[in-house]
Amino acid sequence: MQLKDVGEFNFIHSIQDNTIYDPATVVNGIGDDCAVYKSSIGYDQLISTDTMVEGIHFSFHYMMPYDVGYRLMTANLSDIAAMGGIPRQVVLSVAAEEYVDTDILQDIYRGIKDQCRRFGVNLIGGDTVRIKGPMVWTITIIGEVPFGQSVLRSGAKVGDIVGVTNYIGYAATGLAALTHSLQGYSMTTIGHQRPNPQIELGIQLRELGIHSMNDISDGLSSELWDIAQASQVAIIIDEARVPLHEETYKLAASLQTNPVDYALYGGEDFQLVFTAPKSLESSLQDLDGITIIGEVIEGTPSVQAITKDKTIRTLDGKGYNHFHE
Repeated sequence: MQLKDVGEFNFIHSIQDNTIYDPATVVNGIGDDCAVYKSSIGYDQLISTDTMVEGIHFSFHYMMPYDVGYRLMTANLSDIAAMGGIPRQVVLSVAAEEYVDTDILQDIYRGIKDQCRRFGVNLIGGDTVRIKGPMVWTITIIGEVPFGQSVLRSGAKVGDIVGVTNYIGYAATGLAALTHSLQGYSMTTIGHQRPNPQIELGIQLRELGIHSMNDISDGLSSELWDIAQASQVAIIIDEARVPLHEETYKLAASLQTNPVDYALYGGEDFQLVFTAPKSLESSLQDLDGITIIGEVIEGTPSVQAITKDKTIRTLDGKGYNHFHE
């Protein structure tokens, strides 16, 4: 059935079930002009928004509608993880053509709701509008963090070590495999279609006392540049220490590309990159999924890498940029 046959309000009613997963924080959810939620005493509030446009951020050639919702929710949750925060509420806006099949919309919502359920996040409102052109989905997420404990990009200090969570370049590997119709990349393909945010690790890192953090949505190089510029420091990493999945090495050999570039410039892993005092190194290594890849040094803002042949190259501050061809 098409959206025009269902109508805006009937469609909204159809997706209202299973939207509240932490009722203690909600006074009133979907149904009024505004939702009403409770903020926690002793916490700062976090808010972020993210938009995915059909044909730019996702394609139904490479993922199912469920994956689109799952990935959109992950992108928003990852912003909260990057602050060391706890996600609480989301509001959601969708713009779609009147002829779109409502089953597609329902499956996208199912992906969003499953991620909300997993992390105890409430879907408390939003909007549905008609558009001529590609589908557009926007989520605004609200989270919280103990007073004064948000982990910012601007906190890196000379002498810090630089670390990352899990594998980097995972999603870019999966996308490249899908784009080239290559078989044998099941792990990274799933990583592209259904990445997961690092909420738990973000909280653990914040509680340990790290100095700065960023999520890896636009590529490791770009995110390191964000930290370097915000903190007015220089960063150097060892390319050999960047954790890459075996499928990334396999793909790079097949396509004759540099495997580490999938991590540096690929993006959408939704992992975390952070800096921390060196005194925390042993505690960090006790956490699952943490790899130390470099250090913060004196100098004007820059990001450099030690290559496999032991030369030093300056990394571009590039990742995915919506306004750059």
